[in-house]
Amino acid sequence: MSKSIEHAEAALASAKADLLNELERDAKREDGSDAQEQRRERHQQSLRDKVAQCERDLEESKHNAG
Repeated sequence: MSKSIEHAEAALASAKADLLNELERDAKREDGSDAQEQRRERHQQSLRDKVAQCERDLEESKHNAG
């Protein structure tokens, strides 16, 4: 397996772990103000976007290797 695929897989695993950790923390939080909730949602969306980007990067790495 190429280093770029290994790197992309590691980045994806890390991004998924970050998202899961955030969602677990969020489940334990009390409701906040509207502004706090909006910040939390923006943060979670940015983590989801990072996972999606890592998935695309991994697919691109696999495509380029094959």
